[in-house]
Amino acid sequence: MQMLVNRVCDREARGVRMGCSVNGDARAVLGRMLVGLVVLGMAWGCSSEVSSGPAGGTAETSAKRKRRRSDVLDTLIEMSQPETLVIRTRRETVVSLLNDWVEMGGESFEVVEPVDAEYTNRLDKDRVERIKSPRFAIRDVTHIRDSQWYAKIGKAIVAGSKSDRERVGRLFYYVTRNIVLRTDDETKLPLAPFGIAMLGEGNARDRAWLFVNLLRQLRIDAVVLQVDEPSSGLLVGVLLDGGICLYDPALGLPIFAEKAEATSGVTGRAATWAEVTRNPKLFAVLATAKDSPYPFAGKSLSDVRVSLVGASSFWAPRMRRLQLALTGEQDLLLWDPLESSEIVPRGGLARVVAGGFDKGKIAIWDYPERRRDGNSSFNTQQLQTFALRQRAFESPIPVERVIANDKGDIQLQLATKGQFRHRMSRNRQLLGEWKTSVTTFLKIRMWRDVPPLPKQIGFVGRREQAAVKAMMPTRVRLVHEEAADDAAFWAAVCQYEQGEVESAADALEEYMARSGLHEWESGAVWLKALWRAELGQVARAVEILESITDDDPHWAGAQVLLGRWKPVARDSAKPAARPAPKSKDSRRGDVDADTR
Repeated sequence: MQMLVNRVCDREARGVRMGCSVNGDARAVLGRMLVGLVVLGMAWGCSSEVSSGPAGGTAETSAKRKRRRSDVLDTLIEMSQPETLVIRTRRETVVSLLNDWVEMGGESFEVVEPVDAEYTNRLDKDRVERIKSPRFAIRDVTHIRDSQWYAKIGKAIVAGSKSDRERVGRLFYYVTRNIVLRTDDETKLPLAPFGIAMLGEGNARDRAWLFVNLLRQLRIDAVVLQVDEPSSGLLVGVLLDGGICLYDPALGLPIFAEKAEATSGVTGRAATWAEVTRNPKLFAVLATAKDSPYPFAGKSLSDVRVSLVGASSFWAPRMRRLQLALTGEQDLLLWDPLESSEIVPRGGLARVVAGGFDKGKIAIWDYPERRRDGNSSFNTQQLQTFALRQRAFESPIPVERVIANDKGDIQLQLATKGQFRHRMSRNRQLLGEWKTSVTTFLKIRMWRDVPPLPKQIGFVGRREQAAVKAMMPTRVRLVHEEAADDAAFWAAVCQYEQGEVESAADALEEYMARSGLHEWESGAVWLKALWRAELGQVARAVEILESITDDDPHWAGAQVLLGRWKPVARDSAKPAARPAPKSKDSRRGDVDADTR
């Protein structure tokens, strides 16, 4: 402790003070935004590139106007990036610029395009009005950000895949790894997919919502299948190769095809609805108890509710303007209408009908829009809950100064706000930048007890660390403890994504063994079992699954896997079969088999 006091006194005597820094990524983004804003300024007020008009005024050439409008669009897309929006860019600013971009094209907001009956027959009046509105709104900016985010994730996760089926499998397991399953009671806070993924937890519907949106950026259609209430059964039906492949977000598993290997992973083939119709056992084996049949068992396709997944922004004509303006380099799907037209010869509804569904029974899933409605109007209690849920992202909150008086007493002067490196690292992890994320997560764990100190302090020993920790305000201490807990779990997921399966499984063992918070225990146990099975340690995986209690949301999925893996584990535990006895002529002196 005295060493710390001495170093502080020396530093204070020299008048050294720690300054603020901006990381390289932030500088790069800010630089691009500055360039964009310069372009906007030119578009609205600069006259250096205009030509004289016939009446002595000035008129911009069509080519230059088009180029400037394109530059503005690039800037808007940049400002709506996941790592930029809200953090450094206000959504209201982007809304204003979007509407200005429309006017720069000489288009009018006075014309309200009619809405097709495909929408009016399936949506209430308020949602139809949102689709009709010619002006961009806050929700549209969020839609642009999320679409970019989905596209980046999809590109990273499916890299190297050889088929759409494999791409779908990879995205499904990506969702179940990164969204730890919670109950409906635990997920009452109405979050949108970006918030769900960042916080890393959600219910089965949240998983389905994110999964379908990721598939959409790969131009793969999917629907939500549900049985009649009060059952909570829900499947995602993915339209592939002329069939409807089935994935259960609550189980965290595909509906396994008849010949799928017991321990198959992302390349294991999911069953189609046609296959489960021919072989009802594929559904029946998913029952968790004799008196609790699988919700879809005994159902035909005509017995289930089929719902399209989308939102008002995704179907609005105003978003069509933006979609058609994107260049080939911007591989982004912002608009995909239900109706067929000259622009889209085969609309979303027609594609789903072609998959074998009755058009008259196809609805629009109301869950996404209801959650977005709630997300845009948090009450006071919800705001408080959300603040608590995401406070760990502020980590680290550095110590700017350590002040010591002549009596040897020291005082910490903390930064007024955190560096949010934990938040940035989580976003990078989701986007597939796993190596960088692991490095930051390790630092986040290191800062659990003692956040970054001024460089002038130098090395801080254990006793001094304890002293610093004791002086930390409760809120700051909780921020770092919660962030460290997140980091330990997410770092293991990063290791798995990089192909280090055994290291990832060991990291989860370490996470469960260490003291402190275990907010991710449920997800850690589930993933640990999956990864041990992937390593061929099926017996160990069975032991792990058997430890999951029936109050854990992963319990149902565990029961399904136990039914598949227990026979494999028993077979692996049997002694190796002895070779068949050789003939007397070929034994060459070997003793008879009966005497061995």
